[in-house]
Amino acid sequence: MFPEALLLGMPSAEFWQGEPRLILSYMEARRLKNEREELLTSQTMDYQAWLTGLYCYQAFGVVLANSFSKKGKSAKYPKEPISFKNHKKKERDPEKEVIGMYAGFKALTDTLNKNIKPSNVKK
Repeated sequence: MFPEALLLGMPSAEFWQGEPRLILSYMEARRLKNEREELLTSQTMDYQAWLTGLYCYQAFGVVLANSFSKKGKSAKYPKEPISFKNHKKKERDPEKEVIGMYAGFKALTDTLNKNIKPSNVKK
């Protein structure tokens, strides 16, 4: 039992001369520490997976934008990594963002619809 107590961080003097129930407190503290470390690891992995998805999203967006662009290759992949540390908040205009997304989607659908030939439609 002594080696286990040492692994829990209990000083040897406390183990030999202290209250026997004290080891339960050390066990509970270790359990809580392990839970918190597991949660932090899980959150870090989730964030890394999300960031990878963001990079893929941007890469696919560049490819699609350049594929359907009339002017040639206009979209570019970021030259620097995305960093959220010391990120300055930009003033966002939700209305402009929605209008921009609509314009991009409309251009994409218009391009795709040009290539669709009418099938045998009964009138």
